[in-house]
Amino acid sequence: MPGPVKRIDVVVAVRDEETSLVAFVARIDALELPPGTRLSLRFVEDSSRDGTRSLLRRLAEERPDVGFWMLERGFGQGLALSFGLARSTADAAILMDVDGSHPPEAIPELVRAYEEGARVVQCVRRSLSGRAVWRALGARAFHATVRVVTGVELESQNVYYRLMDRSVIDSFLETPRYWRYVRFPLPTEAGAVRFVPIDSHERTLDLSKYGPLRLLGLSVDGILAAMTTRRLFFTTGLAAVALVALFAAGAWPLALAGLAGAGAVVARFAALRRPDVLERMRVVESAGTRETA
Repeated sequence: MPGPVKRIDVVVAVRDEETSLVAFVARIDALELPPGTRLSLRFVEDSSRDGTRSLLRRLAEERPDVGFWMLERGFGQGLALSFGLARSTADAAILMDVDGSHPPEAIPELVRAYEEGARVVQCVRRSLSGRAVWRALGARAFHATVRVVTGVELESQNVYYRLMDRSVIDSFLETPRYWRYVRFPLPTEAGAVRFVPIDSHERTLDLSKYGPLRLLGLSVDGILAAMTTRRLFFTTGLAAVALVALFAAGAWPLALAGLAGAGAVVARFAALRRPDVLERMRVVESAGTRETA
């Protein structure tokens, strides 16, 4: 006899994605999923200024497999995705983007690997066309910095496009420092993780919302999320020695700037670990999610 139907939520954070949503949903509809799988789309709308909200309302009215939460204000992609995971009640969830950079055609392979026993099915980008040179160089610098500063290797999670089963979702939600950057230590037991290579293009629909400053902020969050408290103490200790040396050398403007920067880093480190962040994300409207705003 066939086993019980597996419910899988596709959790997507959207902001100003009116031009991307229709094409994304059409590509999802074209998928041939393994039997016994029920796929639902769960959108977390994060302060759009175009027609995204109206389009989500229409999709939810027309389709029982579409639901959404509209947030009162913007919190950023990582927190919006984590919020969606916290509200999902499915057996597993797939995190992805709607802009075309995460090909939906990989979903059947993710589902098959999950049905074969994997708890995490992680996409790994093996090629990326259309990326600006400065962004490609920045990504390499970021991964090198993470390895040096934190001792953690994140290149196997060079995209957050992945399937997570319920046990992994619950573990992820217990650790606030992972919520903004949406990367975390993968399970280590044999067979728990499967990797799926993907080829992608740098945002095939519309324009990227990440400029240099926003990417820099995301990179800082990624580094601090991977950093342990012990590692932070060690790093700040080295920074303190350098600041004392600058003061002793009379370079007090540089020392003061460094002190301010160190304070900002420590404050951000603490903010990433606040356990009440998701609770403070107020929903102003929802549909198709078994709840009302």
